[in-house]
Amino acid sequence: MGKKIIGTRKPNKRDTDRQNVQQLYDVQQTDITVSEALEMFIQAKEAEGVRSRTVEEYRRHIRYLLDYTGNPDFLLKELTPNIIRKYIMYLLKERKTYEEDENRKSKKEGLSPNTVNIRLRTLRTMCRFWYTEGITTTNAMATIKPVRTDQVEEVQGLSEEEISRILGSLDERQYAQWRDKTLIYLLLDSGLRINEAVTLTIDQVNTKFNEVTVTSEVAKNRKYRDVPISREVTKRLLELHQESKEYFGESNLIFLNAYGEPFNSEAFRKRLNRLKKKIGMETLHPHQFRHTFARDYLLNGGDLFTLQKILDHSDIKTTRKYIQMNSDHIRQQHSKHSPLRKYTGTPYKKNN
Repeated sequence: MGKKIIGTRKPNKRDTDRQNVQQLYDVQQTDITVSEALEMFIQAKEAEGVRSRTVEEYRRHIRYLLDYTGNPDFLLKELTPNIIRKYIMYLLKERKTYEEDENRKSKKEGLSPNTVNIRLRTLRTMCRFWYTEGITTTNAMATIKPVRTDQVEEVQGLSEEEISRILGSLDERQYAQWRDKTLIYLLLDSGLRINEAVTLTIDQVNTKFNEVTVTSEVAKNRKYRDVPISREVTKRLLELHQESKEYFGESNLIFLNAYGEPFNSEAFRKRLNRLKKKIGMETLHPHQFRHTFARDYLLNGGDLFTLQKILDHSDIKTTRKYIQMNSDHIRQQHSKHSPLRKYTGTPYKKNN
């Protein structure tokens, strides 16, 4: 007896099989937790080449959501628009800034709308991915809109008086404080992002042209750039590296901790947090030095387009947001540059 050969399939057989597979797939997905779905998302993003810092942000944002639910095994199918809206209200009304960090936790309840929108942006990207990939049958963020606000997110730069207090409080006889002071000089002089600064190696310092090279591996926009620095800062970087070699042995890294290990941005944030309490400042974090550089660069006569290149902003609108001037700066600039001066002959006098 010959073998039976299957040629044309039975009518509607293909549609039936597809429905059965989809039903089986749907059953398998019903017990997927948000944490498991997060790992699927991260795996896809890592395949796209996102950096480890970005992956950590993904994990942190989902950790906030799971903290709110109170259930580490919260199921993805339970993530509904209603749950998300309640989560938004919790962030706006109850959540404290740096709530997970006892040393940095704010007493004020409620995050700014801008901060909430950053977290919603991450969740929106994830929900779209889960829906598109068939991991969930609905996009829970599809009808969720960003929080409206008239507030403009501002990171205020530091005043001259604040900078003097910060620098004056650092004892250069202590290795860690001398290193911190050198790092602050570098940030104020170059506008580097903190991760770009703390990962600098001695090979990235050009002593001939007084500039540092930010590699594409570290740069936020994945493009290398050369950033000018002052001769005084070049000298301090060389001195710090030389002295560190004498203590800890050979290393290309410029910034090390007191044990000879790589000094990182989080360690610097913690040190600044302790310093702000010591000198009685309300806020003090690394990004303020970058904003201070941007503001003072323009006040001292620099142009916006060169500043954009130095700060590594792809859009000049971002650079504009960095320029936050207080009333004193505005009055000073008006007094100095008012067109009426050339008609009245009134000399410029700096306000003290």
